Amino acid sequence: MTAINGVHDPTIIEHEGTFYLYSTDTQQPKTAGVPIRRSKDLIHWQFEKQALSEMPEPAVKWSKAQGLWAPEVIRYKDEFRMYYSASTFGSTTSFIGLATASDPLGPWEDQGEVIKTNATLAQHNAIDANIAFDRSGEQWFVYGSFFGGIYIAPLNKETGKLQEKSYGQRIAFRPKTVDTAIEGPFIYYHPETDYYYLFVSFDSLNDSYNIRVARAKEITGPYLDWHGTAMTDQEKTPTEVGTKLLGSYQFSEEPVVYAPGHNSIFTQTNKESFVVHHARRKPFSDQFHLQIRKLYWLESGWPVISASIYQGSVSRMPEQETLLGKWEIIQFDHEAQVISSQLQEITALKKEGRSYLWGENEFVPYYEYIDQKKRLFFSGINDQGVAFLGRKVYEE
Repeated sequence: MTAINGVHDPTIIEHEGTFYLYSTDTQQPKTAGVPIRRSKDLIHWQFEKQALSEMPEPAVKWSKAQGLWAPEVIRYKDEFRMYYSASTFGSTTSFIGLATASDPLGPWEDQGEVIKTNATLAQHNAIDANIAFDRSGEQWFVYGSFFGGIYIAPLNKETGKLQEKSYGQRIAFRPKTVDTAIEGPFIYYHPETDYYYLFVSFDSLNDSYNIRVARAKEITGPYLDWHGTAMTDQEKTPTEVGTKLLGSYQFSEEPVVYAPGHNSIFTQTNKESFVVHHARRKPFSDQFHLQIRKLYWLESGWPVISASIYQGSVSRMPEQETLLGKWEIIQFDHEAQVISSQLQEITALKKEGRSYLWGENEFVPYYEYIDQKKRLFFSGINDQGVAFLGRKVYEE
């Protein structure tokens, strides 16, 4: 994939065979109204324009923001809706607004406030909107971040705004001992398992960001991780709550992937699903960039994230005998440090539906292109409920 710098908090939609990428104003390039990029293949991207010509006045007046954060874009009937966040770092004086358009490139017209917070009104933070769809096609407004956690409220899909004047209910939060560090919610309904999956990012976006997931039978929760622990649990060690899918790591002879997080889920029309997120090339820097990875599903009903950046699809699945041999394994843990790959040899496997069992560890194998070469990978969750990635070692 062509390196796309300056992309933070990304989301993608598809319209008439073209993909549109929206992200936070990062001044790479200089925008104050949501940058829009366009692609035909999810690999090569071209910056087009900013969605809004300037910061919406109600958002600026309330939040004093210098740019817009974390846009969420959906289509309802013939209207495109963009939910944007306006805030400043370390503050709960925040504002989520709505802009609409008849085309993904605009022109976009601001429709004003959806929800706002400050220290007097609420203990949580109105940023990072996500519009989730339940199994009946109804829409829900998911939002929240540091301070008070993640909330969900019913949305009026005709107006695009809240069904009632309420902050909704809290579905995930973390204790003060870890700086209440949770943000970037995204709820995805998977009809095959009939579960709702809540993706969030833990810890600092500067260096220790990592993607976690939990699932629920109803969109309002409770959301439980692999161990059955609720995302509202305050008793368990906070780093052990949430099923960790992706954190900082390094395969041999490859650059470190630092702080992957703030993901959305994009499903190509009648095709594959992807995890869309940003990562850093260097901690505590503005060297952040776009990463798009395939989303795979284990037989147990849990999602896993591909070990490589998307560079085109390979439809053929690996045969079992090709999985034996030497692998580079990234075994994540509950903490946030960089995990380096370790060489391990797989000598025996058991097939179970779409997954394989390596001991008690469940994974799904796949081919992906790397620099136009087909390589064999796998992604899984171990018997401790933490993800691992694998890259096959080929003898020269």
